[in-house]
Amino acid sequence: MAIVLGKVECGGGQINTPGNEGVPNISPDGKILFFAACDRTDGKGSCDIYYSRLKNEGWTKPINLGNPINTGAWESQPSFASDGRTLYFIRGFITRDGIREQDIYSSKISEEGKWSEPMKLSNLINTNDEEEFVFIHPDNQTLYFSSDGHSGMGNLDIYVTRRLPDGTWGKPENLGYPINTFRDERGLLVGPKGNIAYIASDREGGFGGLDLYSFELYDKVRPLQVSYVKGVVTDVISGFTLDAGIEIIDLETGKVVLNSNSEKGTGEFLACLTAGKDYSLNVSKNGYLFYSDHFSCKNPADLKNAYVLDVKLSQAQTGGKVVLKNVFFDTNLFTLKNESFPELDKLVAFMKINPAMSVEVSGHTDSTGDKKKNQLLSENRAKSVYDYIILKGITPGRLTFKGYGDEKPVAKNDTEEGKAQNRRTEFLITGIK
Repeated sequence: MAIVLGKVECGGGQINTPGNEGVPNISPDGKILFFAACDRTDGKGSCDIYYSRLKNEGWTKPINLGNPINTGAWESQPSFASDGRTLYFIRGFITRDGIREQDIYSSKISEEGKWSEPMKLSNLINTNDEEEFVFIHPDNQTLYFSSDGHSGMGNLDIYVTRRLPDGTWGKPENLGYPINTFRDERGLLVGPKGNIAYIASDREGGFGGLDLYSFELYDKVRPLQVSYVKGVVTDVISGFTLDAGIEIIDLETGKVVLNSNSEKGTGEFLACLTAGKDYSLNVSKNGYLFYSDHFSCKNPADLKNAYVLDVKLSQAQTGGKVVLKNVFFDTNLFTLKNESFPELDKLVAFMKINPAMSVEVSGHTDSTGDKKKNQLLSENRAKSVYDYIILKGITPGRLTFKGYGDEKPVAKNDTEEGKAQNRRTEFLITGIK
């Protein structure tokens, strides 16, 4: 079989060979292609997983993922999660007793580009029989797969499992008739909106062998709705695009839901996120001040209404200043809210990476209310941030704090939007030794 996207074969023949290439999986941002290929000269087993990146000139020459993903066994059917870090795949081999074992595994890639040792998903999902065709939906919470080891209607049936609050996977549920029949159902894919699904099946009424079918997925087994955020990272002075680290955090849970990079050469990034949630964004690059923002994803699965971010990075130098947009306090209080900690941890990490740098933390208010109270509130808020950073191991001699009240507005105080901009916490680089 050959992989063909649109009218042009991938990579001008770099991906397809006279050998056997399996069904591809493309990362949610559309930049990485994963696929299985068999019996290649650089292979480690009968079939291995490869990847290729999309560049301006097309798909790059595929690279074998290598150890520990690929082994002397059979690895295939990759599915890459929207967190930009987790790969699900099938590993199969023949036991000494001549029995074929085939299970679902997962592995995570580190910031250094190293894959973790693949782990089998739990025995709730994997059985003593065969699991195939794993698919992680872009919501990163809903996993579909085929199996002939669970109670089902025929040979291979399709099941769904959902991620639990502790991160483990719940008990699989058979999708039932008429999706599953007494024949083989394989390879379910669900579109980003979660309503339309596709399967391969050898059921009666087809053209012969496995045929493709599409259908509307019923509500109970649909994934969560997803939305999109996209943007571009540039240098604030030159306007040149930058490749930078992109981190998106669920503000409610504090968990990182995306850890990726903007594209080299274009500075662009695209993320698929669960709709209806609030997120924080952190962007970082060596030699630059880190950038923070927060946003809500309200529009489900509509690229036309994607949340668009224009990220401008400033070089890390004396006088450089950043608004900590993800530091939160309740009205008229100065106790840090839990949603603030991921942002402040980023600041701590930034200062540890730059040990010669000294910083002032400043608090600011709008002009509403008593001027002296605003001054005291801004100072207490700045001190709360200061105390947190010191607690995390930064030397007190590198850090000062100050409250400015309403003395340094960045917008007019005659609108709610302007007042919100003026209520802020900043850090300023006061010196680099």
